[in-house]
Amino acid sequence: MKDTTAYKVVRQIVDHVHGPDEKVSDGEMIDIHRAFGQAGGSWEALMAGDMGSVEILEDVLDAFMQLRRAQKVASRVSAAWSPR
Repeated sequence: MKDTTAYKVVRQIVDHVHGPDEKVSDGEMIDIHRAFGQAGGSWEALMAGDMGSVEILEDVLDAFMQLRRAQKVASRVSAAWSPR
């Protein structure tokens, strides 16, 4: 999956906006791909330079990263409150 054009575009946006330390697994890429399509994005339009699709992908990635951060916080809170 890492050699697909879609992965490279997502990787570039994640590196630029969120930093190169953020990793995106193959499973997460599939989720991003689905969410992008459900939000009305088109990979073909994106590759043709359609700014609407670029904005949709950026919104999907922002939501994905916010969810990821929330899940990390929730797991830390859960671990801190679990009985020892």
